[in-house]
Amino acid sequence: KGIIHTGRGSVTQGTNATTAVTLNTTSGIITTYAATLAADTEVQFTLTNSTIQADSLILVSMNDMNTQAASHILVTTNTIASGSCIINLFNCGSGTATATASHVHFLIINNS
Repeated sequence: KGIIHTGRGSVTQGTNATTAVTLNTTSGIITTYAATLAADTEVQFTLTNSTIQADSLILVSMNDMNTQAASHILVTTNTIASGSCIINLFNCGSGTATATASHVHFLIINNS
């Protein structure tokens, strides 16, 4: 079948860095909550999305708007299930990331 793109969207995370977001498109941008993230620390939040299947491939990338040169934010996914996945943000640098909203870009690829 190949890639079927059903639309692009955007959503902003509210309240805190662990607040779940909902966006029902096959690609999009999540603007994260502006919170500091200490070195060697991870935060997770749920992306609820009706296009996600249990066997989806979800590509993620981070447009890190952080201004602390010693911090580096890594983005990954886990717990992919029908209708949702977990997005992990990890500061693998040696400095605390500044309280700046960043952008997580995603693309969902389904086999069926």
